Formats: sequence, C-alpha cells, structure tokens
Amino acid sequence: MKKGETYLAPRHTVAVVDDDHGVRAALCNLLDSAGYRGCAFPGGEEFLAADLPGIACAIVDIGLARMDGFELAERLAPLRPGLPLIFITARGDALQRRRSAGLGAALLPKPVDADTLLALLRDAILASGAPD
Repeated sequence: MKKGETYLAPRHTVAVVDDDHGVRAALCNLLDSAGYRGCAFPGGEEFLAADLPGIACAIVDIGLARMDGFELAERLAPLRPGLPLIFITARGDALQRRRSAGLGAALLPKPVDADTLLALLRDAILASGAPD
C-alpha cells in the first residue's frame, strides 16, 4: 500500500429473504448504512436459485409464503454448510424458538430491533470465519 492510501475492508454481503417488500427494503437499507451489502430475495426459491458463494449471512423470515424459513434452512444446509442464519418472525412461539436454536440460529421478533440485529449479525459472521 502506498503512502496516503487507505485500506477499505470488503463489505460482507448479507441476504434478506422476506416476502414483504417493505421489510426487505428496510432491512437492506439498515444493512447498507451499517457497512454491509444487503441483497433481497422475496422467497426461498429465489434465494436458492441465486449465486450463493459470496453471501456471508442470511436473514430469513420464518413465515415465507411458499417455502417457510425452516424448510429453506434445510434445503440450504447441503449447498452452503455453515452459512449463518438469523431468523425473523412476526409470530414467534416456543416451537419456533426451539427449532431456531436447534439450527444454531437466533430468532428475532418483528419489528426487528436494529441494534440487536446488527450485533447478532456481526457475531455470526465473525464466528463463521468469513474473511474480513
């Protein structure tokens, strides 16, 4: 690096999978403002069809219309083992909390608290060993 140049760490790409356009847009805006690169998907099928190697973490709504978030997680596991997931839901219950915990994923209620989400995201990406 030459004198006067600054090093900018690469921005991690975080997928947002939610069938509510407003939620996707709000979360992507939050991610972008926090230095991440948010990319949005309206459903699990679209996410699975995407190029997944560059994604460092996924924020997934449990109540997706066609394929729920848990089914997406099951189908994603062989494609991207170890990809950190953070689940979000408008109607969380004890069963969803147990299933999320069993998958090693946090579960946040909607509306999502921005500070909590960003802290979980940072920890999940660090724990996964994603390059800085």
